[in-house]
Amino acid sequence: MIKLSIVIVVFNKWNFTKSCLDDLAHLSNDHEIIVIDNASSDLTHSELSNYIVQLNLQNNANFVFYRNEENLFHSYACNQGFNFSKGKNVLFLNNDIRVKSNHSNWTKAIIEGCENTNGLVGPTMGLLDKDFNFIKEANQQLIGNCYLGGWCVAANKKTWLKLSNNKQVWNEDYPMYFNDTDLSFRAKKLDIPLTVIPLSDVVHFGKISASQINVAKLYNEGRKVFLKQWAR
Repeated sequence: MIKLSIVIVVFNKWNFTKSCLDDLAHLSNDHEIIVIDNASSDLTHSELSNYIVQLNLQNNANFVFYRNEENLFHSYACNQGFNFSKGKNVLFLNNDIRVKSNHSNWTKAIIEGCENTNGLVGPTMGLLDKDFNFIKEANQQLIGNCYLGGWCVAANKKTWLKLSNNKQVWNEDYPMYFNDTDLSFRAKKLDIPLTVIPLSDVVHFGKISASQINVAKLYNEGRKVFLKQWAR
């Protein structure tokens, strides 16, 4: 039985993806790794293909690699990964992380959180003001217009399915920015709890994929959609 499916959406930055996969390779075989390549234009496709051969992952049922021929952005690719997943619990994880300790067991807290809370769990919570302007992110439980950071967010499969609409867990109206905020707000509307799970074993660098795109444009587009859907 697969206890945890880990979905990783990548766009270029092969060095981060390789480091991430090297760290995840220490996990036990009740974990599934799903990599969705959003049409990377660097060495990601060729190097990842070589990596799969070198580690003999071609016929490994617990490793899935899928490449999009165009960049369909984070939400769409996350939904693809979710629909591939076979695990009892599903974690969406960015590739710009490093596991600095407890390599074989750092997911235990996430799995237990998924199973014990029947809600969304993750290590980072963000907070917006009453006008939905960003205030801060913190590795602690917050109160108010809060959301769980999308770089590392998990739930059991039943909870994800409660949030899904036509096989969409992530709202594809948001290509990237505000998709985690929308996810959290939809969860709270359904009385699905948001819980911060401390994850001191993992370091998140942040803004690695975003540095390659027009951040301001995507942020503003996402915020417009969010305000239209949630500002009352």
